[in-house]
Amino acid sequence: MNQLVRLETQTDLLDMLLADLAIRVQLSPTNYNLAVSRGAALSDHIDRKDSPLHGRVVLTYAQGSMSINATIARRMRTDEFDIDLIAQIILPEGTTAKQALDLVYKAVRGERGSRYYDMTERRNRCVTIHYADGMHLDITPAILVPERIVRTSLIFHHKPEDKSDQVGYRLWANPFGFAEWFKALTPASPAFIRYYEGRLKRWEGTMLAKADMEPVPEQKPPHEKSMAVIALQLLKRNRNVRYDDRTCRRPPSVLLSKFAADAAMPAGSLSDQLLHLARHARQQIGAYHDRKLLLRVTNPRCDEDVFTDRWPEAPQDQATFLGDLDRLIQQLHHLQHGQCGLEEMQAILSDMFGENPTGEVVKSYAEHLRVALRDRQVHQEPGSGRIDLVRSGLAPPAVAGSSSRKSFTAPSHTNFGSEPPK
Repeated sequence: MNQLVRLETQTDLLDMLLADLAIRVQLSPTNYNLAVSRGAALSDHIDRKDSPLHGRVVLTYAQGSMSINATIARRMRTDEFDIDLIAQIILPEGTTAKQALDLVYKAVRGERGSRYYDMTERRNRCVTIHYADGMHLDITPAILVPERIVRTSLIFHHKPEDKSDQVGYRLWANPFGFAEWFKALTPASPAFIRYYEGRLKRWEGTMLAKADMEPVPEQKPPHEKSMAVIALQLLKRNRNVRYDDRTCRRPPSVLLSKFAADAAMPAGSLSDQLLHLARHARQQIGAYHDRKLLLRVTNPRCDEDVFTDRWPEAPQDQATFLGDLDRLIQQLHHLQHGQCGLEEMQAILSDMFGENPTGEVVKSYAEHLRVALRDRQVHQEPGSGRIDLVRSGLAPPAVAGSSSRKSFTAPSHTNFGSEPPK
């Protein structure tokens, strides 16, 4: 497994592994379908005849990662997914934040014996349904502010455990406007769609994937993502790995999404995009931290909607994440430019994104290479002995903007267990 990868092709192999990792940690078509059906069922449930919100539910729609096709598993050791919905509702004049959230809680929970009664939790800004399979669905009530741009709303904040506060407060929000802004800045290029589709089809060909794949007519094809979205998912996964055993609040996904849109590049490699995103995030947070200020980032479609109102709470929060970003940047630079064998690449990627998905990805790649070598289905360049990964069926064509050749030196063995060639 110590096969050395030539410098000019190491980024190509890294990009393939990163794309395969993103496929394995994102919301699968089956879970997407489940989320869509559960969201629709919940929307109908809170508007049922005996609901305190009957006739007051104007619209429900996805917000957050679900709205930009960037959802990933929330935790390292489980496939927990958070799905966020906005419920645009009509409330009587003068309704407090506490009253609004309590009303939604009652509407969702229903009477004893109802489908959500034992699954519902009242939280500070939303009501959460905890499903037995690990999926969490958060529904946030909002009231429309018609004189502002489309779907600008007021949402509510009240801590249920705070008995001294019987009112709470309202906050501005426009998650719909942010999602539209994000998608406008991160269009998917045809070249990257073809590249990512090649990796997805290979994964779909495995037995593990077949057990999880179902047709989802409503879903945008999973390969039609931009490189910026894939880089965002990988950055979120890296954040989740780092914060898995920490008790402090994580940097919010919406903040990382804002950075991803600002840092989106039209071409280049996936690893370049992820490295650029990490450096951009580091520069933005570091500029505040160096001045001993707390980061402040707002919604470009609603300046009163502050993405950093709950993180960072203290300078140490920024310092911790800055350290994580420095570590990520150093690891990516080494993976791109260091003399890495496949075994070392696996160790570094495992530290970055977790052992389980990384192990699956590297094992799959090594097995495809082993079979190709065994069956003599590899195409080698005359003189150099380099394997053409594309012609050998081991990689899709390069992404537009990448100048790499997608080939590497053929090993003299197939178990990747000997020393690297001199």
